[in-house]
Amino acid sequence: MNTMSKILKLNKLMVAAVIVASLMGCSGNKGNSDNGGAQNANEAAEKPLTADEHSQIVEEVIKQQEDESPKSVDDEPLPLEMIKQTYKVPAELKYYQGTDEFLHEKIFPIGWSKDGYFAYALEPIDEAAGIYFFNLVIRNMISGQDVYVWKQEDEERESGSIKEMWSENNITFAEKLNEYKIIPQNDIKLLGTEFQAMGNKYKVTIENKMETDPDFGFEVVKTTNIFLKSPELGTKQVYSYTENDFNICLGRFVQGVIKSPYEDRVAVFVRAEERGFEGPPNLIKTLLVGCDLERSFKK
Repeated sequence: MNTMSKILKLNKLMVAAVIVASLMGCSGNKGNSDNGGAQNANEAAEKPLTADEHSQIVEEVIKQQEDESPKSVDDEPLPLEMIKQTYKVPAELKYYQGTDEFLHEKIFPIGWSKDGYFAYALEPIDEAAGIYFFNLVIRNMISGQDVYVWKQEDEERESGSIKEMWSENNITFAEKLNEYKIIPQNDIKLLGTEFQAMGNKYKVTIENKMETDPDFGFEVVKTTNIFLKSPELGTKQVYSYTENDFNICLGRFVQGVIKSPYEDRVAVFVRAEERGFEGPPNLIKTLLVGCDLERSFKK
């Protein structure tokens, strides 16, 4: 377990930031001036904690709680400055090699919680609107519902980037991610449609039923069903959808899965090709479907 995970596991130690500064300040020479000690402490506090520093903080927190207050450390939120440093700008998941024929959404996975929530940032497609779009999403991968969505809604914003969004809304994002106990990961990988977990083999399959659109005359996806199959456990359906009357979905595909490091659960990564509003270039959009790897299989 890395240092960041250890910090998050302590969950909501409000006094930690103060103790960090205090410990770093005391580690300097006794001859340092007060201002110099404070500067050294501030500089040190911005650096990642080592394992020894983390252990020392834990011991000091426990001692202070035992000596000075009967209140549980779990009753207090994590310090704001520590939250801001915890959630960095996430990296883009390279799931699709775009060409001039397609416009595709960009997705930036942030991390999982230990109870089934998955957080990610999304840059939706600007289809000639002249607006920069950005969403921050926290999705419950058990219920399949988005529990929090933040959107960039400034219609005058013609350009932007995830770095700009993160810088401008760092506190808002960090507080909400911390509220749902999202643990950031720097090594999120997209596994294939065939993968192994818990000693079992799995394969994700998709079935699309096509029909000819009566207005446009081209084939579109009418229904989609996604299944998870395992030689050891059996098969279960994880997703089913029927398009409405206005249908521009030309194809739907499973790109792979993102595995939770804390549970036997995956997010099935689905991409859909939709016809552009005025024809090509067509659009590549994304969908994440939660799936438990243990229950509800049938042989």
